[in-house]
Amino acid sequence: MSNSFIPRWAKAGATVLALALALTACGSDDGGTAVEPKAAKPQSLRMLYASTEADAAAVEAILPAFKKKFGFELKMDSQPLPGVQTKAFAELASNSSAYDIIIVDASWMPSLVGKLEPLSKYINDPKLNDMADTDFGDFIPKVLYDTSVYQADNIIAQYPDQSKVPDAKAITEAGFDIYNLPLQANVLIQSYRKDLFNDPKQKAAFEKKYGRPLEVPKTLDEYREVAKFFTQPDKKLYGTTVMAGVGDWSTDDFKTLLATQGGNGLMIDDKFNMAFNSPEGVKALEFYRSLITDGSVPPGSLNASWNEVAASFGSGVTAMSQNYHNAALNDDVDGEEGYAQVPAGVAQGPHFGTWGLAVNPNGKNKAWAYRAMTWLTAAEQQLTMTQDLLHPTRTSVYDQVQNQTEDPQLAEFYKVMGASLAVGVGRPRLTNYTEVAQAIAVAVNEAASGKKEPQEALDSAEQNVRRLLSEAGYDLGS
Repeated sequence: MSNSFIPRWAKAGATVLALALALTACGSDDGGTAVEPKAAKPQSLRMLYASTEADAAAVEAILPAFKKKFGFELKMDSQPLPGVQTKAFAELASNSSAYDIIIVDASWMPSLVGKLEPLSKYINDPKLNDMADTDFGDFIPKVLYDTSVYQADNIIAQYPDQSKVPDAKAITEAGFDIYNLPLQANVLIQSYRKDLFNDPKQKAAFEKKYGRPLEVPKTLDEYREVAKFFTQPDKKLYGTTVMAGVGDWSTDDFKTLLATQGGNGLMIDDKFNMAFNSPEGVKALEFYRSLITDGSVPPGSLNASWNEVAASFGSGVTAMSQNYHNAALNDDVDGEEGYAQVPAGVAQGPHFGTWGLAVNPNGKNKAWAYRAMTWLTAAEQQLTMTQDLLHPTRTSVYDQVQNQTEDPQLAEFYKVMGASLAVGVGRPRLTNYTEVAQAIAVAVNEAASGKKEPQEALDSAEQNVRRLLSEAGYDLGS
């Protein structure tokens, strides 16, 4: 495999894996010690945060209001990936007290649960929920359960009913706990050129060719058809995009299509069944490859990641795209953006992942760190932070922002994002998910490029994934 295909996560993989092993070996206390609500205010709190990936600008903008509310400063150390991940793992592995609050990504959580402070005792103590309207049940169920809720002695286990309104007591009674409060959620959504879909000439040509009105596609069949129609080389226009380069991006594309075809979007379930190697997985790869063989995606798509896809749509090269933010056209492109949910098949299941705030169990100001987290993740603050394009994690914020923003495109974006998060599918809970995702990404690229047939590519990926899981210490049975 060429080094040009290795994603930034994999390049840092050796360090991160070593730190993960250190975390596993260190263990942690049971989190059952009392937290003193009346602890004196600290002079300041320190928070480790991710920069662009978790929208540090939105948090930075609200810090003066935090100081006014609390009477002390929250100092934020924001770092880009993969540095923030390495830093978070190192701080927790060494039992450092340098940070009071540490940001965590959902993909890291299986390696971190044993070193993060369980939050149920905080959430259930009214004296510690006195600085904000905490309303735990307002978190989007899918987001909260995927990002924050774990069984300490069975990390891979998923909360059994992820449609329930979150309730901390019900969570602990089921044998789980809460290990962070979710703040920034990213989910795959569809962007499209409204100006092209509303163009009378394009509408007439489409209806003449297909015998139906030109509309934003809601199904996979419609999506492929519309993508083929908008592939118009004379206008230097392609129908859509794929992120088929080897990396997290192509795995995320695949798992979305896997769920859409009726498969398990987690790819690997909590019994270690390889759900990605299934009839639904084959159909997902066949559809993915068809977009390429139809010529409906720009040249270079077999090497594309999030960045290239965003650039293609932004420059006006494609009529549609799929990504994790409100993709916008460049200033020199005469057009208008629109947003819609990823087309459905047998089911829905757009990939999503979330950043959350965790209490450092080694910190000296745990009660105040938790209070700060409740304030930052509260609906009032999340709504304010949408001014800087925060992706909220609360149901009520999506309801409010659609009515309060003066930008109709932004209102549409948030409407689509909220609806997508409600049906999204996260990752399998594996300590070596980065390596597993890379093995699956190779299979996606091989099938997309025609180097292997979909079933052959998935069979090869299953062999590699089983080996990786065994090397990581997982018991896969017979």
